Amino acid sequence: MSSIVIVVVALGALGWLAVLVAAGLRGRTKDEVPPNLDPFKTDAELEGRRLDRVLSVAVILSGLLAISLPVYWLGEINRQEGFVEQFSEEAVERGHEHVLEFACGDCHGAALNGGVAGYIDARSGVEVSWIAPNLTDIFYRYDEDEVRFWLVNGRAGSPMPPWGLEGGGPMNEQQIDEVIAYLRSIEVPQSQVVADVETAVDLALSSLAGADDSVDAQIETQLELIRTVEEAPALVVALQPLAESARSVLDGAGGVDVDEDGVTDRAETELTALAEQVAAIDPSLAAVVLDSRNPASDPTGASDSRTASAWVSALESRLTSLQLTVDRKDDILATAEEGLTFLEEAKAERLYAIDLQAVADATFDGNLDDATRAVGVFQSQCARCHTSGYSEGPAFTQPVGSGALGPALWDGRANVQFLDEAQMKEFLSLGSEVGKGYGVNGIGRGFMPGFGQVLSESDLDLVIRYLRGEVLR
Repeated sequence: MSSIVIVVVALGALGWLAVLVAAGLRGRTKDEVPPNLDPFKTDAELEGRRLDRVLSVAVILSGLLAISLPVYWLGEINRQEGFVEQFSEEAVERGHEHVLEFACGDCHGAALNGGVAGYIDARSGVEVSWIAPNLTDIFYRYDEDEVRFWLVNGRAGSPMPPWGLEGGGPMNEQQIDEVIAYLRSIEVPQSQVVADVETAVDLALSSLAGADDSVDAQIETQLELIRTVEEAPALVVALQPLAESARSVLDGAGGVDVDEDGVTDRAETELTALAEQVAAIDPSLAAVVLDSRNPASDPTGASDSRTASAWVSALESRLTSLQLTVDRKDDILATAEEGLTFLEEAKAERLYAIDLQAVADATFDGNLDDATRAVGVFQSQCARCHTSGYSEGPAFTQPVGSGALGPALWDGRANVQFLDEAQMKEFLSLGSEVGKGYGVNGIGRGFMPGFGQVLSESDLDLVIRYLRGEVLR
């Protein structure tokens, strides 16, 4: 409707302009007397048909204007709402572009529903896979200002870097807003969030049950790292001539190329033989087979030219990496051995272990099912902030409730901080607000999420009983 009105008004204005121009040009001659020297029309002439025409046109245009303004106003609300929707959609699209550009999915998963991030544990120097949280349900736990804080400032002591300019990151305020808009757009229904708690609890309990095996696997990985460092000098000596030969063969000119793939038949045969030798020395470099009668020998369909070039480049990169390891062998080996000692001590101390039966007997009147559920909920929802090292895996996990981003929960802190279960339940449900008091002399920082939209009332009650009990592990 508004477009029609605009077109009508524009046509009317153009018509009136044409009338004025035509009137101005009418009757002009080469010897026309300048208007300021020519006596104008008489009153009788001015107040005749000419005046009537001018007034008629004015009345018509006034009528059009009187009609068009209300019509335009009637469509203005819908138009503004359309602009808001359009701007929101564009913000979501740009937010998605930022998420891709800054590789958020590398840590939080391709769909931002949780993943892992490489990280070096500060205490041991061991490389770990840090558990990165699910972002598709984040607004059920934090409000928008709190999410913005984490995006802008990151989280110290974790792989999460600051992304906002204020925190030292690359994104301006608009880009942060657009990322938030995108996170809003991928938010899952609350019913799914509640259902996902079951999966999270099961995974947490499985991790607890398999913690010893996990530590053993971490120790074996560290031993493999030490073996790799110790073997690096010999590998450099063995691979260096093979890498030089492979580059020489690949770059060599001339020769027959039956399949016309850009690599001579002789080169394909020699590179295949070299790849077999390399794989026997260093299994991390898979062998390649180049068929001089097939321009695309690789099962992926890549051309032999690309396959050969990629393999030679991989061999050279591997050699460079090994040489760097050799150059820093003593430092790397010392750090790796310290990490191994840390892991072996972790296995001996088993600080990550929780005696479910002891928790049941001390807090849940011997009810193992309730104790198991309470521990599972705490491990899956609370431990990443309230148990040091939890996100790094069992080998790095300190005693439950030892504190990290959130405070330690030992020595009956829950009973000191909150006078009763009702007060504590309200806090767990709503989370903390910046500058707002909670419990006994507590001042919120906005770091504590609210779990009222995530956990059932029965799960909240179990966690509260667990934290207010005498035994956490």
